[in-house]
Amino acid sequence: MIDQNRLTHFLLGLSFVCCTLGIQAQDHVHHTFDIKLNPTKKQIEATDTITLPKSMLRESREVHILLHAGLSPKVVTPGVKLEKLSEEPKAAQFGINTGAIAINPSLTVEHFLLAIPEGVNEITLRYGGEIYHPMQKAGEEYARSFSETPGIISEEGVYLCSSTYWFPWFNNDLVSFDMNISTPAGWEAVSQGERTAHKKTEKMVEVTWASPEPQDDIYLIAAQFTEYARAVGAATAMVFLRAPDDALANKYLETTAQYLEMYRQLIGAYPYKKFALIENFWETGYGMPSFTLLGPRVIRFPFILHSSYPHEILHNWWGNSVYVDYETGNWCEGLTAYLADHLIQEQRGTGVAYRRATLQKYTDYVKEGNDFPLTEFRSRHSSATEAVGYGKTLMLFHMLRQQMGDALFSRALQRFNRQFKFKKASFSDVESVFSQVAETDLKSYFKQWVEGKGAPELMVKNVTAKENQIKFTLVQTDDDQVFYLKIPIAVQIAGQEQMFASVVEMDKAEATYEIDLPGKAVQIQIDPQFDVFRRLHREEIPPALSQVFGAEEVVMVLPSEVSEELLAGFKKLGES
Repeated sequence: MIDQNRLTHFLLGLSFVCCTLGIQAQDHVHHTFDIKLNPTKKQIEATDTITLPKSMLRESREVHILLHAGLSPKVVTPGVKLEKLSEEPKAAQFGINTGAIAINPSLTVEHFLLAIPEGVNEITLRYGGEIYHPMQKAGEEYARSFSETPGIISEEGVYLCSSTYWFPWFNNDLVSFDMNISTPAGWEAVSQGERTAHKKTEKMVEVTWASPEPQDDIYLIAAQFTEYARAVGAATAMVFLRAPDDALANKYLETTAQYLEMYRQLIGAYPYKKFALIENFWETGYGMPSFTLLGPRVIRFPFILHSSYPHEILHNWWGNSVYVDYETGNWCEGLTAYLADHLIQEQRGTGVAYRRATLQKYTDYVKEGNDFPLTEFRSRHSSATEAVGYGKTLMLFHMLRQQMGDALFSRALQRFNRQFKFKKASFSDVESVFSQVAETDLKSYFKQWVEGKGAPELMVKNVTAKENQIKFTLVQTDDDQVFYLKIPIAVQIAGQEQMFASVVEMDKAEATYEIDLPGKAVQIQIDPQFDVFRRLHREEIPPALSQVFGAEEVVMVLPSEVSEELLAGFKKLGES
């Protein structure tokens, strides 16, 4: 008997993919799930009909998969054989040319081999069992690290993603899916894409989420939620809270509408049918395609609405629709920080202070031993990796904007988004698009800032002022490397309120400049608005704890007349 609902979803999905996106269905794996969640027993039951692209079966009819241990998969499709392997999975078996397969150490996966007969490219597997990994502290140096889990099904809620290996994992390629989920009454399940069916009965809730758009992960979130929704142009703003709170929900619905429109105008059309704020049952700050998963305390901080929240919304353009080719470096965190955190501060008139703070983090936290090129950045796990991966990349885009101008920079963003929507993109792709729009070869620029490491530190000397001229020498104090820089200069002219602005180019360790002026100079400032990625001079840095946390050696003076308990606490703080 034909399942009419599934057939309808499939045909609609096929039409959307082929006609709207221009993406051929056989280019990626497609999953059609029927799922039942049992939070009380911590279990999932799933039937997964998998459509494999012809390219995957061109060289061999054998395909390796990984699946969470204990789910006991069975093949439904006649002629297809499934063999459990005892050998450790090798990256090459899954088409991974560099690095290794990322498996959380607290999780066990099982390795299977599918043998698929000629003429078959659609297979159905049934599997089920317990998935329960309690929260654990990340245990990393990064100061804002949360508790985390690779995956959990519990009475508090459900969190599953590709690193849970809750569905058959073939490789790192993009996938699409349709997902029908059954949960107990009072529960709601959420995933990427569009909700195409939603039915409630006294005993259960059934919902279908469809993502014909290729994804780099498949998420399944569920809990007892109160749902709020509002139409926002062509999309729907949604809020899922663990307890009713109309006022809070309305704030997020209004803010969602504001930033979806802002980024639509800046970059292009929002790529999904919905954006949802989902309240998690532990503290997180996750951004997924078409939704964000924030902790119960985080969402109630008033400043989040115009700081972290727009950052997560923007990720739907960068990172969650234009995906990152992680093997070549993560460009999207810095770009997202630039167009969210930095842009909002710039709109408030505090962009200069934000850039100074960004450069200060790099100056304080990054040393020769922990620096690295952007091609090696995957994600932040320490203050140093944040300072490089977020901060340096942010400044890379800021300097590009200064060089290109706002109009061309915006046009490059729009073209990059259009050209790589629902595809993986690398720093090389960023370089290519921006070079085309700027009509300038940016290869050397990206080679210096993306492939190289380090940052220049500038010193000015031999400043002399004549009646209508100033002469000065700039020095790059690093003996090991010289950067090509375009450095803004500001000169205070006697009797004039407005500074005289100029830009000098520097491609050697030491260079002398003469600038003609409309009057006598009384002061010169080098990069006064912190537009250049560089190490700050100590006189530019306000006192901050980052100087202590980033120092290689710290001297801590302890009080002598305190209790032993308090003294022990001070010592523990000093050693941490």
